[in-house]
Amino acid sequence: MKYLSYVVCLVLALATSGCFEMLEDVYLNSDGTGKYEITIDMSGMLNDPFMGEMMKQGMLEETGGDVLEIDSLISFTDMQEGGLPATFTDKDRAILDRTQMRMRMSESEKIGKFVISFPFKSMSELNDFQKTFAKLNEEGGEQGGMSGLMGGGAMANSNSTWDLSGRTLNRVVDAGDAAGMLGEMDEETIGMMKMMMADASFTTTYHLPGKVKKTTIKNAEVDGSSVVVSYKFLDILEDQPDTGGSIKFKKN
Repeated sequence: MKYLSYVVCLVLALATSGCFEMLEDVYLNSDGTGKYEITIDMSGMLNDPFMGEMMKQGMLEETGGDVLEIDSLISFTDMQEGGLPATFTDKDRAILDRTQMRMRMSESEKIGKFVISFPFKSMSELNDFQKTFAKLNEEGGEQGGMSGLMGGGAMANSNSTWDLSGRTLNRVVDAGDAAGMLGEMDEETIGMMKMMMADASFTTTYHLPGKVKKTTIKNAEVDGSSVVVSYKFLDILEDQPDTGGSIKFKKN
């Protein structure tokens, strides 16, 4: 697929433009299986006269089409033009094979989304998935750039460890160096980034197999069998808040 490299560059550019919303969804079934999903929603950009036209023209040049209407499923293994890191194991490759990205761009519906999903059979597999993408982020070139948006644990420079104990879902987040995101930038660059990313947000939704009894996740809102926590992107970049915690739910 000839526009894959362009897609990666586009998403990375948008990550520094503030024209996006990032959604993290964790779907858990009663048997411990589930799905982890990251959505990069750039739909708001299509309503911007300048940025929307720039994205449209770039995509049309790469695809050779006349109208921006794309709905494609892309395997991460299709994006391995530069090869995988030497440290990748067979397990890492198998995880990439099961990871899928759906790209939907619709000029008529004003939709621009990338949805990255991974079906897991256990919390252990979800942990392996996050380790694989953390490794890809550190060593994987263009593919690493894409995985950098996922971080390896919801955000760049963070890693999550998941555990399911009975009917309690636990998430421990290692945010790393709180100054790692902005610490190497000068004041002018930081000021520019704050201005560009003022409206960008990051929301995590946990979908549980039973009604939620309680949660220790800070700033979380409980709605039946779901738990939602949302942050301004800048708050995460500057403060690296602890987004981990536990969720106790009832038997369905």
